[in-house]
Amino acid sequence: MSLKINPLQILAEKSYFMIFSFDSLTGRMEYMNNSSRTFLDFDRNNSNFSEFLKQIDTKDKELILNELKNVEETSIEKMVIKLKKNEKLYFLSLNFYHYIESGHGKIIALIDDITEEIEFQHNILTHNAKKNAILNILSHDIAGSLATINNLVDYSVRQAEKDDQKSFKSALKGIKDIGSSNMSLIRSFLKKEFLTTLSVPLNFVKTDLVKCLQGFLEQYMIREPELGVKFHFITDSPSISMDLDEDKFIQVINNLLSNSLKFTPEDGDITISVKNFDEMVEVSIRDTGIGIPDNLKTNLFEKFNPQKREGLHGESSHGMGLWIVKTVIEWMGGTMDFESSEQNGTVFNIQLPKFKIKI
Repeated sequence: MSLKINPLQILAEKSYFMIFSFDSLTGRMEYMNNSSRTFLDFDRNNSNFSEFLKQIDTKDKELILNELKNVEETSIEKMVIKLKKNEKLYFLSLNFYHYIESGHGKIIALIDDITEEIEFQHNILTHNAKKNAILNILSHDIAGSLATINNLVDYSVRQAEKDDQKSFKSALKGIKDIGSSNMSLIRSFLKKEFLTTLSVPLNFVKTDLVKCLQGFLEQYMIREPELGVKFHFITDSPSISMDLDEDKFIQVINNLLSNSLKFTPEDGDITISVKNFDEMVEVSIRDTGIGIPDNLKTNLFEKFNPQKREGLHGESSHGMGLWIVKTVIEWMGGTMDFESSEQNGTVFNIQLPKFKIKI
């Protein structure tokens, strides 16, 4: 004789949603799935809805009780409440539905833990506010500097007409100094912005890695005449679908390309190549630059690396770029290494899993 299987109960037991039901008059729990028992510490044989309410923020508890008075006519859906457990604050999305069983009013609850989503939204808003503040500062400072440069250009034209070489050269030097100062300011803010991304949780979405890299690299290819370097893109697959935080990944690639540009002379080459494997991908950034001396290799990925060196055009180093890059890659569940020898270029290899690792 075959046993009767309740597929809905099997689904409920395997679901990550917290699902439980209780008597609307007595509050006695009648069913609790595994997620409810684990997260809410419910006793399978002796629990009451009041125990759940004890864990809820006071104002939210009053709201729930008030809404439950009318649950027979109007179901409660997507009510966001706060719950404190082991000194950690959680955000839950509540759904309550009324039904009748054996003449008794019952309520079934479907609860989703949306803490990560709420925290992510909060961090994004905070991060955007910081970016807006940076843009305001930059626009104010740079606008003033551009006005000064404009005045210096007019002044240098007048001095050139007078054949006053000394004043003319002085004006040009002023223009160069202001330009250098503003470039330094922009780089400083960009470095700080990259650092602040470490405080923003990862946001994995399905991404076509090939399309993502091609679109980004086009921005560099347009600037080839200005930069004096040729960019190349090689992939063994026309399309690679994977779980990726695209914003952070692009920041990593941008940082590595900027690093290659610093140490690659004019008429050099920088190549991004992609290899597709079953469970992972490998992205490599190879340049034909001056390479990395042996004495700098050991501490290359260290935070606040004391062994800094200027780029070929005098670009400064703050000693944190590659540490940040490696940290973000490891945060995504990947690994990173490099190969280099003096005067023979450098290649940075990034290995990333295609699918988000569940912790």
